Amino acid sequence: MTLKIKDSGVSKSSMAEVNIILLGKGNVGNAWLSLFSEQKARFAQTVEVKLIVVANSTRAIVNFEGLTSNQFNNFAEDSTVNNLAGLIEQVEQAKLDNVLVIDVTASQQVTHSYPEFASLGWNIISANKIPMSVSSERYKRLVSLLKSNGCYWGINATVGAALPVQSSLVELIQSGDRVLSINGVFSGSLSYLLVNYDGKQSFTELVKQAKDAGFTEPDPREDLSGADVQKKLLILSRLAGYIINLDDIAVQPLLPQELLQGSVADFWDKKDKIDLYMSQKFADAEQKSSKLVYEAKVSFVDKVAFPSVELTALPAANAVTQLSPTDNVFTLKTDFYNDNPLIIRGPGAGAIITATAVNIDLNKFVTQLAVANEIANNKK
Repeated sequence: MTLKIKDSGVSKSSMAEVNIILLGKGNVGNAWLSLFSEQKARFAQTVEVKLIVVANSTRAIVNFEGLTSNQFNNFAEDSTVNNLAGLIEQVEQAKLDNVLVIDVTASQQVTHSYPEFASLGWNIISANKIPMSVSSERYKRLVSLLKSNGCYWGINATVGAALPVQSSLVELIQSGDRVLSINGVFSGSLSYLLVNYDGKQSFTELVKQAKDAGFTEPDPREDLSGADVQKKLLILSRLAGYIINLDDIAVQPLLPQELLQGSVADFWDKKDKIDLYMSQKFADAEQKSSKLVYEAKVSFVDKVAFPSVELTALPAANAVTQLSPTDNVFTLKTDFYNDNPLIIRGPGAGAIITATAVNIDLNKFVTQLAVANEIANNKK
């Protein structure tokens, strides 16, 4: 979502400045930090990029001159107790140009602060899917507020990691195309599980392996519930121009609900039931010469969306089953791509991949800002 970039008001022949606030110090946040110095160097000739805040839910480290790698790498030692409201006030009082919030959390609290970010004229890059999946009324108000304040909102990391699914969808619509349907596998973690599962091994042990490799959430049930895929399908449906809410999307969890209830310890204790359920599902699919996939799909008919998310078995020749572990695949059927749908496929999970998606949006923002700054300088 590319929005108007404000003139920074800097003097002739000077570079624009970007002041980054990183919210989230988990796997994706740390992966993004590992790429920051190299990314900053790429911009050095056109825009001065400063990382001024790194924060998790309870602690932060702040330096308005720009954090050094030593500082953010020693976050545990150098950070202080802080909260989001205090950080917002602190940055606001500094009166900085071109503040950019990079949100790699999954936080409701950060989501609630998006309207405040927009009101302050701050730009946003989101890996957090929650702001894109709030009620349609809240979503429309946020988009309107961001536009009216000339803010950039990058959302590439919310669906498909670094795959160009959002940009392709938006650009097709802007070219006059009409989206007829979207389907595919939207979860790298569930892709990892189902591509690797052979019907003989313990599915529960495979889930543990995926968790240890960082392909699932710390509580794998968040992936197995289908809620993450549900949000992604909602995001793509809204980008396609349809006003729907999460409750409009029917979701069948990968495992029956009774196997997902209780504590995390309860889940692992249900190992035998989980393994039996999945082995039966695999055998049923194999008898039909099909493969298990966790499919999201939506068709659009007369301005109405018909979405669903479920575990299903598809023929082995289907594009949706042609996956490597952690792959996502998106099949877009449009007026232009009707007989031969557009297929976008590639890795869709992993901290570095998601951090790369964030940097794709960062590059778009910096490029637009550099152009706006050059125009402003030439007018002076």
